[in-house]
Amino acid sequence: MNPREFVVAHRWVVRNGLLLLSIPAVLWLVVRTVAAMGAGWSQVGHTVLGLELLWLPVLLLLWWAGHCARAGQVSACLPGIGLGRALSLCFAGSAVANSLPLGGALSYGVSAAMIRSWGFDARAMTSYFTLNQVSTVLLRVGFGAVSLTGFLLDGPGAEIASAPVMISAGAGVVLLVLCGILAAGRVSRRIGERAGAVVAALREDMGKALRRSGLQLVLSGLGYMVLLGVLLDTCLLGLGVHQPFLLVLAVVGIERMITTVPLTPGGAGAAELTIFTCLTAAGVTPTSALAGALLYRFFTFLLEIPVGAAVIVGWRLRHQATPALRAPAGRS
Repeated sequence: MNPREFVVAHRWVVRNGLLLLSIPAVLWLVVRTVAAMGAGWSQVGHTVLGLELLWLPVLLLLWWAGHCARAGQVSACLPGIGLGRALSLCFAGSAVANSLPLGGALSYGVSAAMIRSWGFDARAMTSYFTLNQVSTVLLRVGFGAVSLTGFLLDGPGAEIASAPVMISAGAGVVLLVLCGILAAGRVSRRIGERAGAVVAALREDMGKALRRSGLQLVLSGLGYMVLLGVLLDTCLLGLGVHQPFLLVLAVVGIERMITTVPLTPGGAGAAELTIFTCLTAAGVTPTSALAGALLYRFFTFLLEIPVGAAVIVGWRLRHQATPALRAPAGRS
């Protein structure tokens, strides 16, 4: 191994090692914060299990509606894909990202295999991944920054001294600035000049997609976050907690911004801690706040793992069976 390869391998080990170590660190922070704020886990469990079953169909419907909006964003970034396949990409990617360390990167491989099996070429796939990721980051950070500003100004901002919220707010501002710089035309032209035809083709494809379905992309992304707010609000109502919807929507926006760069699978720990901290700052009792956060995350995190796994298995079985079904026709 030459020195350059050693440096690259060393950086890879250090980077991924730090990411893996972040998982127990975040979980430790969650446990300490919950204990310090007086939320007992047994009480939280009784509160969640005390939810009336009549709320479950409503919550499932809202969860499904949110994913349909998310699929609209996917179809805007990948023209020619239907709603069913867009939903499959959403569920499959979430299942991998939520269940494995560094699952966010692995989910790209699963999504790429699915897109390739549907007949899309590498150029369309690259354009989709780039446009989807950039739009998701911009929407999350932009919506989260507005939500955090409103929460601090009109909500119980003076009571928020939690390190996770404030650190994540700073990270969100940095991400927003970086996205703005990268989106600037001058930087894009410089990148295009240096990278050559590949980036030029990518910009052309992304430009066509934005001109054709840019409004759908923005409305679907914002609609998904609004439906997440409705889902969290309904979770709280089912547990007997009443808060202004705009405040609950702001909490979701902050949570989305914080988990833009997930240090843990699916943002586990960081998302729950953010929701819990914001809700308790808004006056919700610690037990109810944690119960609402866990119920919400059941739908937006845990439930997506078995559903996405079933989608992946179904796609795999169908993909393996397709050549066998087509073989007789090819020989005849």
